[in-house]
Amino acid sequence: MKTENSKTKNIKAPVVLSVIIAALVIGALAVYVIYPAVHKHQVDNRSYPVYGGMTDELKDSELFRDMQSGKSFCFLGDSITHGSLTEGIHWYQPLIPYIKGDIKELSHGGWAVKNLIDEGGNIPEADIYVIAIGINDILFPNDEDSAHTSEDFISRCSQLGDIITSRSPGAKIYFIAPWSFIDLDISFVKRGDEFRNALEEWCADTDYIYINPDPVIQSVIAEEGSDKYMCNDFHPNAPDGVGLFSYAVLKGALNIKEDAV
Repeated sequence: MKTENSKTKNIKAPVVLSVIIAALVIGALAVYVIYPAVHKHQVDNRSYPVYGGMTDELKDSELFRDMQSGKSFCFLGDSITHGSLTEGIHWYQPLIPYIKGDIKELSHGGWAVKNLIDEGGNIPEADIYVIAIGINDILFPNDEDSAHTSEDFISRCSQLGDIITSRSPGAKIYFIAPWSFIDLDISFVKRGDEFRNALEEWCADTDYIYINPDPVIQSVIAEEGSDKYMCNDFHPNAPDGVGLFSYAVLKGALNIKEDAV
């Protein structure tokens, strides 16, 4: 009897071990393969509407007409363009259904203007460029890649513009004012205003087009609170935050004077 019991135990042990290994494999597949795939599908197929919905008013701008023209677009920027904190959802995600041409992008988390200049050889060719850069220059002034002054910032934007026009002669370039931020020291607020004002003045003397979404973003957040729209002090969440940022860009585009384009 002891011999038979030993045999039974010897048989059961490998079976139990096999069951445990199989359970661990299935669990690992669920955690590292199945769930991420399902989640990515949900993220990719979620609706990302413009804040308040797309209206006839928002369509009445040069930017929206460019979106409908069939011309190719290239978006350049930092983590907010890249979607680093929103699972790859870009700030312009709500605009994609309205862009009839090809869409390209070059962006990366933490980038300042200098980084786009350094990556100039990798900037895709396009008919229209939308550049949203500068928040890292403002908030991290001691970083070696950041522009230390508004004058330095404009000098670098000028270099970037030259690189783009050399790669895509005749391209239209929109410069988005450095993105909004909240709950930061007044020194950053002043620095942000300096950079935005300098960019607006410089664009007015060039063929580049300036769009400032900051007043709209700040107005909505002041009225409705930041928790609904922001991941942190300067990154929008998704879908509400990117919906607000896209809306603010379209609203800002309504202020473009016709003789500026």
